[in-house]
Amino acid sequence: MLLTVVVAIVVLVFVIESLLDYLNQSRAHAPIPAEVAHLYDEKERSTSINYGYEKYRLGLISSSLMTAVTILALTQGWLAALDSWVRGFTSNTVLLSLIFLAALSVISSALELPFNLYSIFSIEERFGFNKVTPRTFLLDLIKGTLVSVVVAGPVLALIIWLYVNFAEKFWLYGWLLVAAFSLFTFMFGTRLILPLFNKLTPLPEGELKTAITEYCQSQGYSLTRLFVMDGSKRSTKANAFFSGLGRSKMIVLFDTLVEKLTTKEVVGVLAHEIGHYKRKHTLAMFIMSILQTLAIFALLGWLLQYEQLSTALGAEQSSFHLSAITFFILLGPLNLLLGLLNNSLSRKNEFDADQFGKITYSAKEMRTALEKTAKDSLANLTPHPAYVAFNYTHPPLAERLRALL
Repeated sequence: MLLTVVVAIVVLVFVIESLLDYLNQSRAHAPIPAEVAHLYDEKERSTSINYGYEKYRLGLISSSLMTAVTILALTQGWLAALDSWVRGFTSNTVLLSLIFLAALSVISSALELPFNLYSIFSIEERFGFNKVTPRTFLLDLIKGTLVSVVVAGPVLALIIWLYVNFAEKFWLYGWLLVAAFSLFTFMFGTRLILPLFNKLTPLPEGELKTAITEYCQSQGYSLTRLFVMDGSKRSTKANAFFSGLGRSKMIVLFDTLVEKLTTKEVVGVLAHEIGHYKRKHTLAMFIMSILQTLAIFALLGWLLQYEQLSTALGAEQSSFHLSAITFFILLGPLNLLLGLLNNSLSRKNEFDADQFGKITYSAKEMRTALEKTAKDSLANLTPHPAYVAFNYTHPPLAERLRALL
């Protein structure tokens, strides 16, 4: 019975996500809102539609394959067989779960690898975005694996150890550990991990730094860490982001952003990012994430006491890793709802940060910056509202421009 429910949830989540993707793709030829009608000529609109369709098609094939493999793994006892195979190497509970989850991660990554390669070296390449070389891709893969082993591995091992030794209080201790780790990565992750993949260079003296410094001083913002990242190493797309809190806060501008926007437009982008800090959006979203994690750990701690979570997958004995897999699959519908809530709040924060930049700097420069970056990335100008609700952390471009009038 439980296995039937688990499979039904896998199918349900796949159907909902596929339907949202289809609805979004079906809007590709919809009339463009007046606020953004000037962005594309006929040829550019066609290119944007084709880019969106290529990504949609690849995503559908990839998600269909992964869903089919997941269903087979659940119903044919593949996960139980993997569990049995790993038990031939060790009887240590913590090591058993770590080896199982590592093996599952390798299998999953191997299945996804061809799609990632096609996305980067075919789709992104054909539409002029890709700057990743095979060497960079391989190095990223190796570095990402090492970071997972060195950073995430010990945390996962400690979580499993807490489950084994403090079953009744596992949910609380596990949450405290994850909360502490999340806080550390939130504060220092960009400074410690990002340099492994990208070069961060302090913004050099010049017109741009002078303009940024003057704006920051006008807002009482202490500009201690402002970096330019070599985003062009991987893509032509432009971006910027804010991370950390207090003395650890930092702003990172992609070199593509600095290259493609005027000085005033870059300051407009930075004004938006500082708006997130001043309005405490970053802190609020972090706190909400931690509280949601607490609720999930409490639910996990309660359900892990039921051996059926493991035996439903065909295993003869209960284990942390099999029970956790069942739990997170069961959590699928709730994750969709949480995504709906979190994305809604995120879009609200984006509007608020835009208004901060509009009031403290210039709506005009922010508008042109948004238009340039959207056009440069072949953005979808007519996304479906349902897709936006479930997937967009930022409001559609037309809505942002309308709010900046």
